[in-house]
Amino acid sequence: MLVEGWEYPEDNPYGECTHNGTVEIYYSMAQYLTDEEVNTIWGIVGKACDRNNIDTSGDAELSVRVYNEVNTDLINT
Repeated sequence: MLVEGWEYPEDNPYGECTHNGTVEIYYSMAQYLTDEEVNTIWGIVGKACDRNNIDTSGDAELSVRVYNEVNTDLINT
């Protein structure tokens, strides 16, 4: 059963909207990445921001999510 490490998306915060016995969830990848991996990803994203004149000099934050649909029977409610 899926019991931790995932959340429901903001548009379905309680997991009430299901389709064919599945519900969308996501994993916030920051909890699974090492500091080195986060720095590598932020370096790549920072270059893309610079290239497109997106200002990241303030209080910028990096968020990486992996979305998936899971069978509702696998969720411990």
